Amino acid sequence: ERLIEAIENQIADGHPREAGLVMMALTANGESHDEVLVKMAAVLARHIALSAEKDSAFDINAYAAGLLELQSSA
Repeated sequence: ERLIEAIENQIADGHPREAGLVMMALTANGESHDEVLVKMAAVLARHIALSAEKDSAFDINAYAAGLLELQSSA
């Protein structure tokens, strides 16, 4: 639920801009808003885990690229 909230905040804030772009693209392809949020939250969780695993800062650019992969796989 917190990840979903984080995604919604990213879309509202426009940062990263890819969050809003992916949401618009996937909902335009017929996916529900909630389905897209779940997919995006999974990407966010994966990137949070990677940064924890590597004990490094969150890589916003890698995360944005991960979001774009959702769009290209649709």
